[in-house]
Amino acid sequence: MKKRVLIIIIVSLAFTLVSPFIFDARLEDKPDSLTQNLLFGGPFPFAEQTSYLPEQEDAYPVVIQFESPLEKETNYKLTPLVLTELSYFLFFFAVTTIIARLFKGNVRR
Repeated sequence: MKKRVLIIIIVSLAFTLVSPFIFDARLEDKPDSLTQNLLFGGPFPFAEQTSYLPEQEDAYPVVIQFESPLEKETNYKLTPLVLTELSYFLFFFAVTTIIARLFKGNVRR
C-alpha cells in the first residue's frame, strides 16, 4: 500500500508540473492594459507569467501559451499548487483503487 501511494504521489506531481503547458490562457476581448499577469495550470492555476498582448483588435480572441520557466520569469502560488497536487493525487488514487479492486476482487483481511 505504501509503495502504491508513493508511486501515485510521484505521478500526480508530474501531472501537476506539466499542467501549465496543457492549460492555456484565453482572452476574448482586448484588455485596457496590453501587459497582463496570466495564470496557468489546472485545475487550480498556480503558475503566473507576465505576457504582452497584441495591439490589433482583430487578433482577439487570443490564446497565450505557457513558456518554460527557464526562459521567462514565473511566479508560483503555493496554495493553488498544493490544491492541484492534492486533486491529481485523489483522482489517481481513486482510479487505481477501483482498477485494483476490479482485478483482485474485494480482499478481506
